[in-house]
Amino acid sequence: MAATIGNGGSPRILRSGTGDIAAATPAGLRRIVVPVDGSPFAERALPVATWVARAFSTPMHLVEAVSRPAGTESAGHYLDELARRNAARSWDVAPGDDPAGAIIAATETDAPSIACMATRGRDRSATILGSVAASLLDRATEPVLLVGPDARPPCASDAPVVVAVDGANDADAALVGVARGWATALGTGVVIATVAEPVPGAFHGGRPVHRARGPADPEGYVAELAAELAGAGCAVDTRVVFDPISVRDGLVRVVDRTAALLVIGSHRRTRPRRAMFGSQTTRVIHDISVPALVVPLDRGDRQPRAPATMARSRSSR
Repeated sequence: MAATIGNGGSPRILRSGTGDIAAATPAGLRRIVVPVDGSPFAERALPVATWVARAFSTPMHLVEAVSRPAGTESAGHYLDELARRNAARSWDVAPGDDPAGAIIAATETDAPSIACMATRGRDRSATILGSVAASLLDRATEPVLLVGPDARPPCASDAPVVVAVDGANDADAALVGVARGWATALGTGVVIATVAEPVPGAFHGGRPVHRARGPADPEGYVAELAAELAGAGCAVDTRVVFDPISVRDGLVRVVDRTAALLVIGSHRRTRPRRAMFGSQTTRVIHDISVPALVVPLDRGDRQPRAPATMARSRSSR
């Protein structure tokens, strides 16, 4: 796997034999897709989606999946009112019982687009992120912007984009490139952060340090990644947190309300997971107070499909 910068300066993540799996830059976004379901919790994504839409001059599009035909008309009335209140340009009612599929179809209909959705984690019967968000991450081949229970738009225009790295060289380089693209578009800087297990130095000099989490040389590793961004047009800082318990605890301390966004990678649940790109990702998203741009590091198991048929839709002039 390798990270490259395309002709338009768009960072892409490439895997041998699979092609692009994440064109993760805001440049050229056609619309921000916001899934809703009639609940106030789902609508929590709207302030973040509005922030992104205004920052990149990109229209918002609302979508609701309706499993029963009888609910189509009421969903249309709800979406129309919600779109008017939040300046969304268009909306769709998607029939069927596959909300994640409807979200993916809505992003593919007018690509490149990005989904921005609220996460739940309401009870022990659901995953920390909620079943729809978890299914979306398992199947998505493009980044997804997730809004946790406490997340909201940034407080300051110069709030930096924080990118979480864990020592996986190629994946980390690609994630840093994604963070650079978003930071450049937002006119702000990048903070490259990692969480490492604190361990004593090797008894014999020159022997490598082995950690259960994080790079062997955390300070040197993030400094090397930062050096690769020299001259990229945005300020770069680094943060290393030593935490004996978990990646989650360390990252939550870094990603406070002074940040604009967290960029973090994720593998689908059917793959073995490393410390950063596994269950820790979902826990971090749930606990931080800023949105998280989750970048898929593999394609997932979704097969190519035609866009879903929408029962009702509206676009403004």
